[in-house]
Amino acid sequence: MTEYSEKDQEKISIIFESDTPERLDAFLANEIKKSRNQIQKMIEQNLVKINGRIPEKKSELLRKGDIIEVSVPRDIRYTLRKEQIPIEVIWEDDNFVVINKPAGMVVHPSPHHLHGTLVSAILEHVEYEDSDFSAEDLAKGKVRPGIVHRLDKEVSGVLLVAKNKTALEMASEMFRARRVKKTYIALCFGKTEKRFWEIRKNIKRSDRKDKVMTTAKAGEGKEAITLVKVIDTNPEIGLTLFELNPITGRTHQIRVHLSSDGFPIVGDVMYGGGGEKLEELWKKIGQINYRGIFLHSYSLEIFDKKFCAQLPPEFKEAIYKIFGEKTMEKIREIKKN
Repeated sequence: MTEYSEKDQEKISIIFESDTPERLDAFLANEIKKSRNQIQKMIEQNLVKINGRIPEKKSELLRKGDIIEVSVPRDIRYTLRKEQIPIEVIWEDDNFVVINKPAGMVVHPSPHHLHGTLVSAILEHVEYEDSDFSAEDLAKGKVRPGIVHRLDKEVSGVLLVAKNKTALEMASEMFRARRVKKTYIALCFGKTEKRFWEIRKNIKRSDRKDKVMTTAKAGEGKEAITLVKVIDTNPEIGLTLFELNPITGRTHQIRVHLSSDGFPIVGDVMYGGGGEKLEELWKKIGQINYRGIFLHSYSLEIFDKKFCAQLPPEFKEAIYKIFGEKTMEKIREIKKN
């Protein structure tokens, strides 16, 4: 998500005076002369408040007397530049390139992450035609060339990138229709005797913390479904290794779902996997210096192909220390299935 500093925003306060309730996004689109899509993105980025609180829905109805505060981003553009950044290519043809993204790498450039992004590396690797993404739009930062889906900065693993507009549209439709299978590996605090279950909890943006997601009641937020399978557990240390298949693709979905079920991901400070828990773990098994959280996008199945990304060395080290070679064999079996 793009972040804006105070100097990049214009503060506006509006009182809703109509006797007839009106949708928040529709009202603001007309009031501050932005498109409905722009307004909805601003609401998603917590740049809009109603009576001092962050709205739960873009479509929330305004009532007479409501005070709407809006932090309107000024028109920020940033040039997308090619950079010679090493990337691990898993597979490539004329339409797609599949990458093993390292933890710590930001996918999309933003005002606070202008360099070292995956997009900059892709622009060096792929020569996009003007018919796919115009040179002017690329230069002004108006498009995100070839990016089909996303991985958080802290997460490593398989990422599919389109090499032309037709391929991008085709792959994007597969994701929208849920005709892809994504498999993740996660090392989590907590132990369980269960072997398999489904987490079905809606997800919404937190009202209390910026950039944080949380589970929501029925009727609130967005539907989110994750299938959970235990690969191995170490009850003495209190850690479990999971295989996960997210059916939906919500922001921070796996991180929120696992934490809400009592299994925060190791290293995930935002959702309960840091602090004293992490310090105690390093005392038990020895410090592992890792740039991300212990969540890895292991495989992606699309277009009748299966692409797998090797675990980062630090992730493998943790698994060997906590579970041993037999558990690594179990992970290799996932690749074959």
